[in-house]
Amino acid sequence: MTLRIGRVDQLGQTQNDQQSSLLAAIARSAEELTSGKGWPDGVIDLMADLGRITRVSRVWIFQLIELTDEYIVQDYPFEWADCPEHVQLAMPRFSVFRKDLRQASEEYRRIVASRQRGEWQSVITEQLEDGEFKDDLRSQNILSMLTIPIIVEGKWWGILGFDDCLRKYHWSDVEIALLRTATYLISNAILRDRLSSRTKQFEILQGITESSAWELDIINGHFWCSPELFATSTRLTDNIHMSLFAMLRRIHPQDRKGVFDSIREHVAQDKTTFREDLRLIRDDGSLVWVEVIAKLSANRDGRLRKLSGIAVEIRQRKEAEEKLRHEANTDPLTGADNRGSFDKRFNRLMRRFEETGKSFSLLLLDVDYFKKVNDTWGHSIGDDVLCHISALCQQNLRGSDMLARIGGEEFAILLPGIDEKVASNIGERIRKDVESTPIWVEKKRINQTVSIGVAGLPADTPCHTRNILYELADKALYAAKRKGRNILVSCRDLPPTDAAPQG
Repeated sequence: MTLRIGRVDQLGQTQNDQQSSLLAAIARSAEELTSGKGWPDGVIDLMADLGRITRVSRVWIFQLIELTDEYIVQDYPFEWADCPEHVQLAMPRFSVFRKDLRQASEEYRRIVASRQRGEWQSVITEQLEDGEFKDDLRSQNILSMLTIPIIVEGKWWGILGFDDCLRKYHWSDVEIALLRTATYLISNAILRDRLSSRTKQFEILQGITESSAWELDIINGHFWCSPELFATSTRLTDNIHMSLFAMLRRIHPQDRKGVFDSIREHVAQDKTTFREDLRLIRDDGSLVWVEVIAKLSANRDGRLRKLSGIAVEIRQRKEAEEKLRHEANTDPLTGADNRGSFDKRFNRLMRRFEETGKSFSLLLLDVDYFKKVNDTWGHSIGDDVLCHISALCQQNLRGSDMLARIGGEEFAILLPGIDEKVASNIGERIRKDVESTPIWVEKKRINQTVSIGVAGLPADTPCHTRNILYELADKALYAAKRKGRNILVSCRDLPPTDAAPQG
């Protein structure tokens, strides 16, 4: 067959009036597509200009929908025709049509492969060998045809085609070069439309979720993000660019290792998406919680190349989570930790003692004659007494210590890194503060006292489980009650038979 195939850089240079008109039309379209109508209206106008100048019967665009080794799916979304007889746009045969490549002729498969490579094709129908392609052109009354692939972001997007049903037209090299330039304009219009659509989508997403776009190029060590991720100034509109190491410094130190351990785990498992909550340091030094949602891109050898995605601010979610966590671990009346939180902390301290031998102590505190307070003043005043005593205890504790309400009028205090002797001194301070700080109700003074039992690790007596340590502190507490209350007793002060572990 006679099918000319070539590349733009191989075209010669000639000039005529039609070529001048083409050049002018392309220049007009370049301006219109850049600052005017854009995609698709500007492209439709360009097709009409090209059709009138070249005097062909039809100018059309095929869009590639899907291409596999087995089939190709295309659509025929745009057409200009010089007269109604040459219109094909509404024909069912050209509406999202699929062709089985396994049953197609070798000639057709070569044409598809050529278009994938970005090569233009010019043909005079009568000069083709008999076959599928020639029959298809004849069925459309095409005497000559030129097709030029539209390449978008390095991939075959579709075809710009010129059908002549009246002439056996030979396209010159310069005409093909100029029309190829038109496909570049179409490609840019598609890209601008994609970018505009993505920008609008992101603006909607950003308005709903307070999110920021970002990308990390690990190979080149470069990071960029939209300005609102780190900037506190609303005047900044350009993207922020920084090195990989500068970006790492913007991640909270406590979150860095966990984030990159998680990324490595995702890569090892061939996962392509990644989600993680982390804290970022903004320009003014403040912290912001974000959920990072990313796509992972790797090289052919499996090495991570790029991460890109969005970072959604989750401050409100984190505040809600913290509130729920606080409520789950806190006694709602006194603000002290609750029994469940106490048990978890007690178990952690016991495991640490078993692994490292690091000491800690337990104080059990009981409000003396609390039933009498409720019976005399009512439960509301009883609640005030519990809150009063809880506050006095907290005043004598460090940030690493724990005060928990573990029963109606019973409190427990955990003192990490404190032995039993020092713990007894702390407990005695608390006892004296409670004794000397009355609570006033309706101008009446209510004096309150507490009894305290203390046990610590390491202890002189063997103590291998948390139950035994708790039992020792409990025995010390009841010894204090037996002695008349308002007293602190250490398990070291118990008789040997009482201090001996029972299990």
